[in-house]
Amino acid sequence: MRPAHVLSLEEIVIRLAVGAVLGVCIGVERQWRGAAAGIQTSSLVCTGATLYATIGPALGSDDIRIIAGIVTGCGFLAGGVILREGLNVSGLNTAATIWSTAAIGALCGAGLLYEATIATVVIVALNTTFLPLINWMDKQVMARRAPRTAASDKTAP
Repeated sequence: MRPAHVLSLEEIVIRLAVGAVLGVCIGVERQWRGAAAGIQTSSLVCTGATLYATIGPALGSDDIRIIAGIVTGCGFLAGGVILREGLNVSGLNTAATIWSTAAIGALCGAGLLYEATIATVVIVALNTTFLPLINWMDKQVMARRAPRTAASDKTAP
């Protein structure tokens, strides 16, 4: 017989299902934008983090050291999508999204399903609503740089 504080199979399945669905929600946004980590990666990161975060409660432990391992492991995983070519760095947003997706999974594993859902909405909103502003700002930066480039080309031998 299980002690009362140990998670039931049903609770584990609910947490896992919510973690998977929230990971898919983030992945859809990433896939739509053509990011390196889309639906499959995001759902696997969130589901995996949910599984790891469920281990302690499933065994009747409130030890949160597993959460620290999730943070470290997903930070390492996210670092793999950051690329540097000369002065340009790409993949930072994808890396941050992977890291945040793992946090959502950890919330699900800890049973904080409403908080995980709110965090998912916030992450998707940040990734979608800032895109027009970012594009506008990038155009402004390019417009400021263009005259300097043209002027320096004219003076070059």
